[in-house]
Amino acid sequence: MRLVTEKVAQEGKGSARPVRWAVFLVVGLGVMALLLGACSRSSYPQRVGPYPWDIFPEMHYSISQRSQEPPRLYPAVGAVPVQGAELLRYPTLEEYKDVGMPLQIQQAPNTVARGQALFQVNCSMCHGLQAKGDGKVKDFLVKVYGSPPDLTARQTAQRTDGEIFGVITNGVFVMPTFKNLLSEEERWQVVRYLRTLQEGR
Repeated sequence: MRLVTEKVAQEGKGSARPVRWAVFLVVGLGVMALLLGACSRSSYPQRVGPYPWDIFPEMHYSISQRSQEPPRLYPAVGAVPVQGAELLRYPTLEEYKDVGMPLQIQQAPNTVARGQALFQVNCSMCHGLQAKGDGKVKDFLVKVYGSPPDLTARQTAQRTDGEIFGVITNGVFVMPTFKNLLSEEERWQVVRYLRTLQEGR
């Protein structure tokens, strides 16, 4: 009788091991899901700053945080910003199509000059100083990706102001996004400068 009891007890211990491992697995996956969820953009929908997943972070995208600084208060979901960060209203290029250039950008006397300066710093290495697609890295891009487009050509000139603004904002193919580097006003200034180059072609 004693031997039978010990045998049953040993069998019970053996069957409990898979159950124990299953519980550990479920708990581990749950913890990982919580950690990944905390790192997503949905944690702070209106957050300004770096990308949610930034493999190669750059200094101008980082948010400064001083020692013992209190936590920052982010705006509530759905709040309309009066100033500061741009509200992401147009997520696709097609939705940018009907967006017009702001009137203050068109009328400001220094818009073209500022757009030119921004273009030379951020765009000329690929597109060239006159946006002809003959920048200094053209030879490298041709070997790896393809030739940079001529931004004064008909294909780009026929696009709406909103479409060009959308490409600058979100990037396309190997062109990076500039929404975290240039403000909304600065991106419109680049669009206005491109229009002057296209008009003088």
